[in-house]
Amino acid sequence: MTNNKQKSYFLTSILLITLFITSQLIISNSGLSVSGSLNPGTTVGGELTGNTTWTTSNSPYIIENMMLIPEQVTLTIESGVTIVTQLTSDALFVINGIVDAKGTANSPITIDGNGAPFVFKTNNLLPGGFMSLTYCTIRNAERAFWFDNTASINITHSDLSDLSQPSHLWFPALDSYIEYNTFVNSSGIEIATDDYYSNAYGIVNVRYNLFTLNQGLFISNLASYGLNKINVNNNTFINTNGIVLAVEKGYTTVDMDASQNYWGTSDTLIIDSMIFDKNDDALCNSYINYIPIIDAPDPETPIAPAPTPTPEPTPPTSPNPSPSFLPTLEPSPTVSPPSSNDPTPSPTPSSSPAPSPTPIPAILSDNSPSPQPTLNSNNLSNTDPSPTPIAPELTAPIAIVFLFSILIGVTLIKIKKNKTRVSSK
Repeated sequence: MTNNKQKSYFLTSILLITLFITSQLIISNSGLSVSGSLNPGTTVGGELTGNTTWTTSNSPYIIENMMLIPEQVTLTIESGVTIVTQLTSDALFVINGIVDAKGTANSPITIDGNGAPFVFKTNNLLPGGFMSLTYCTIRNAERAFWFDNTASINITHSDLSDLSQPSHLWFPALDSYIEYNTFVNSSGIEIATDDYYSNAYGIVNVRYNLFTLNQGLFISNLASYGLNKINVNNNTFINTNGIVLAVEKGYTTVDMDASQNYWGTSDTLIIDSMIFDKNDDALCNSYINYIPIIDAPDPETPIAPAPTPTPEPTPPTSPNPSPSFLPTLEPSPTVSPPSSNDPTPSPTPSSSPAPSPTPIPAILSDNSPSPQPTLNSNNLSNTDPSPTPIAPELTAPIAIVFLFSILIGVTLIKIKKNKTRVSSK
């Protein structure tokens, strides 16, 4: 009897250990932590009180209240970070300091605006503000940015899509660069420059971008005072609808150079129909020069994504018809088609100017020490949402442990029956 009890205790211990291991394997396989949460991310909002870095390990960042970046404060966003928002009626970021978001080609930064009116905005009551975006994806908002009162931007190697209203860049104090980007299903940018107002030569360079499937104008020159101008060169405009480039009516000076662009055609009548300037309305005070044009996309410009082909339905199979016994007719002689002339090769596109490096303000120099994040604890908080658990996948190790547990359970039942028989005897 003592041996049977020892065996029973031993087998019961093994069973409990096996059940524990099984439960841990199921939790590990389903991606759940012990608390049952799936990477809830970091909830943020309010004013930053010091230099702050948003890291990939704490991504995604969920903006529940407008983020305020005051003067002399830098928000650095690491590559691979995802930013989403619960806001639908305000800007995600209001910038009077600096936003420095540097993704990579393999690990871009993703910002989903959730239909908000602005992703980035400056406080027009205060001068300043600078934003540098590299390898970022900005989508699903009315406007990507609204910068005025001397704020400046650099946007390079980024994708901007599904933006229903034009972004706004008004009187930047520094030269601004919008280069090597893709604008898809977007409303483009309204730009004004003024060296008298900002006491700087804030030239805006819009170069080496792909613009396609526009919602309204892509580039509109509201004004260009003094020595400032807008350079729109080496871009690709394809699959467009209506006016693409325009100068605003009623302003005394506007200055846009739109030479060296690819329009998808060499027909100047078609290109003229895509441009609105003094040729179309005497109230416009300038002509947009688009000559010379290039007859192929600049190799530095992003390539338009290929459309996904729609699979053709497979016709139903039908039985082979029985052969008809008809008399054979003499075939008519086949006439060979006339040989076509060799196609005339397209002229070699004119050389494109070498892109100039994008300048970064001194405060963003690589030699400067990385700022330590300081968050306002009153405004930034973390949440732990409880997502719907994922059904575990039954892998071979779990199946083996499960079957082993059943085997031990059956063995314990047999031992108990044997003990009952012995006791009855």
